[in-house]
Amino acid sequence: MNNIDILKERLENAGASVILLTENQLQSCLETHFPSILNFTDTVTCEEYRKASLEKMEKIDTALFAGRFAVAENGAIWLEDEDLPQRVLPFITQKLVLQIHVSKVVDTMQEAYQQISLQNTGFGVFISGPSKTADIEQSLVYGAHGARELTVIMLS
Repeated sequence: MNNIDILKERLENAGASVILLTENQLQSCLETHFPSILNFTDTVTCEEYRKASLEKMEKIDTALFAGRFAVAENGAIWLEDEDLPQRVLPFITQKLVLQIHVSKVVDTMQEAYQQISLQNTGFGVFISGPSKTADIEQSLVYGAHGARELTVIMLS
């Protein structure tokens, strides 16, 4: 298996949906599958939400962010401050869509840590699936600490 196949398998095992697309297919896919998405890869949208109130942000149903890179061995996708107008956004939305280019997939966490410059970022997060937790009675709950759904768009 190559690292793209491993990444896809790990993401799906964590509960994420994975869509493989070319960059030319991205806009059509977003319009078809996510008509009300807020695209935070767009600078205008980012600027609009940079100082948005919590009331405005809690109304976000679906949000798109671009990951810096992904890690095949565990299906984690790295986001940084510069990718987020506000840190809470990937966690407050109900449906999170992350896009990553297949050329930005590394094999291991050791390689991932070499990609991160702690001197140049104030915040970063690895996301690998929708938020879920279970209580002592083994009742599984989605969306407890973040998005209920995660879709990863892998661009080639």
